[in-house]
Amino acid sequence: MQELPFLLVILSSIAHGYWNFLLKRAENKDAFLGLSKLAEPVIYLVPFIIAVSVWGLDPVSLWYAGVGTLLSVVNYFCLANSYKRLDLSIAYPVSRSSTLFLPFLAYLFFQESIDAIGWCSVILVTVGVLVVQLKSLSFSSVSWNRQGSNSGLLFALFAAFTVALYTLWGKEAVRHIHPFIYMYCYTLASCAYFLPSLRRLDRLVVKKEWQRNKWSILTVSVLNTLSFVLMLMALNMGKVTYVGALRQVSLVVGVGLGWLVLRESLTLPRVVGVSLIIVGACLTYIAT
Repeated sequence: MQELPFLLVILSSIAHGYWNFLLKRAENKDAFLGLSKLAEPVIYLVPFIIAVSVWGLDPVSLWYAGVGTLLSVVNYFCLANSYKRLDLSIAYPVSRSSTLFLPFLAYLFFQESIDAIGWCSVILVTVGVLVVQLKSLSFSSVSWNRQGSNSGLLFALFAAFTVALYTLWGKEAVRHIHPFIYMYCYTLASCAYFLPSLRRLDRLVVKKEWQRNKWSILTVSVLNTLSFVLMLMALNMGKVTYVGALRQVSLVVGVGLGWLVLRESLTLPRVVGVSLIIVGACLTYIAT
């Protein structure tokens, strides 16, 4: 993997991991996330106008943002239904395992192939993502809800599949539209999903969340767009599979911040999972 896209994905992962850490500290996560999503197009409005004046915006290319938004909404839907049916320790890592699908989809749509080192990196990262949320390194730590567990697993797998799809779609989209313009249009369109969700919440709850975490919400708004734009730029220069695998470094950032700041326990599965992700990430650098 070339140095520049590697560096861009690392920076994207750090930003992504940090804003997820801020979200984790929120009192009402639905209100926090909804407010941050609504703030994004406001914060980036002036840069968007400047970007359009410099690079232009073909109205026909807006459909790329539309499809990206649709895939994102499907992902949120699958995640929500997976969390309802499965324990978080299963649903979360499975839903993050887009690397299960990326090598095959990247070959199918972009004829991208990866070498033996690349396969090792993808396997290590995928296993690391699955292990990092376990309570212990034993099968008994994998707890299933009796009712709806199969459908919950399917929703989690489909969530991972949609992540792979919108990663691939992002690579195709930035061939036709500037990454920042694509991200802004995508963010603006996604407000159609988040605004009704936010309005369903109690107004006092939303107001309290804003008053309590205003600066964190605005920070998440900035970092979310920045993280995605950096990833899109990397997709324009590197292989989809490596970008998708390397972006899982955000989990390492999240675990590290949880341990250092929130005093969360550093369990053996977390140590093993983080180590596997780091080794896998390093291998992407020398893979071709």
